[in-house]
Amino acid sequence: MNILNKLSPQFKQFLQEEGIDEEIFLFEQTLRYVRIKPDYQITFEQLKQQVSFSMQPIHEIPKLYSLPADQKINNLQLYKDGHLYGIDKSSAAVVYSLDINKDDINVLEICCAPGAKLTFIADLLRVETEKDGIQRKVFGVDISQNRLNITQSIVNKYKLEKYVELILQDGTKYKNQIQFDKVLIDAECTHEGSIKHLKKYIQKPMHEQNSKKQQKNNKASKKQLQKNYTNTYTTEQTKANEWTEEDFNSRFLDQKKLQQIYDLQFSLLENGYKLLKQNGILIYSTCSFSQKQNEDQIIKFLEQNYDAILVHPFYGMQEQQCKSGQIFNTVRFDPKVSNTGGMFIAKIKKL
Repeated sequence: MNILNKLSPQFKQFLQEEGIDEEIFLFEQTLRYVRIKPDYQITFEQLKQQVSFSMQPIHEIPKLYSLPADQKINNLQLYKDGHLYGIDKSSAAVVYSLDINKDDINVLEICCAPGAKLTFIADLLRVETEKDGIQRKVFGVDISQNRLNITQSIVNKYKLEKYVELILQDGTKYKNQIQFDKVLIDAECTHEGSIKHLKKYIQKPMHEQNSKKQQKNNKASKKQLQKNYTNTYTTEQTKANEWTEEDFNSRFLDQKKLQQIYDLQFSLLENGYKLLKQNGILIYSTCSFSQKQNEDQIIKFLEQNYDAILVHPFYGMQEQQCKSGQIFNTVRFDPKVSNTGGMFIAKIKKL
């Protein structure tokens, strides 16, 4: 299915202005991915018996496996018991690029909800702590209380409370006396890199979606809205309007709103870098295909920060199934090349 034929014709104009190749949208993921807790002892044959005989290991990332795209995991005992997580390979690659190791004591993720990457980081820190007894923690910052509630429930499900601290705050303003060993900026973006998300706009007629969502929103208590935050992409009200016609038009067609997200991304990157210690590593990632939201942000940032250098996200690590970005030492995942959702990754070292 060519999803572009199902969306507003103006969406193609957005793709052209953002420098996005339309051909990417002709491909769909044929796989989904899961990971197993890094220290959970189980053989591959046992996994196949308990999950699916179609299961295949992803050799680039330890304990990551592929399944058919329509495979359900909610009823699996391994999932219920907190040993198996659903996570896209591109998202797992973001965490893998952090190269979490025994020297990482404090890690920060900004825009951490709903928590797939955060819990992956926490699991890796937990394993190191159980080896040497040194307490480690990942700090997760997000502006949305509702999304943080979801994140907290996931943290609780996988019994990672000891290794996670969640903070309700604007990621552009978050401060901490800690200088973090690693920082992940999983930046807000237009999300068109996720075909799964784009499909939400076409599952029902947009006017029907909007009507039902609006009825629900009208009942929402004003106390539930984060009035202090004015960015269109990060208010609780906007999160409630997700996947409606209003959201689609704001996300892709309103130039003022697009500029707001560009500004937001750069502010997140700037603040995250301030919180990074010397010789630390910062990962900037988005699930957008847009050059303006990815490479252009990195170029601008490097021009203003002479102590920052780009290093390849997987230098000295297992090579990944992805392609090079538009600037040296950045990478991109997409359905055509990687059989994943879209993901941009840049790795910055602070000298």
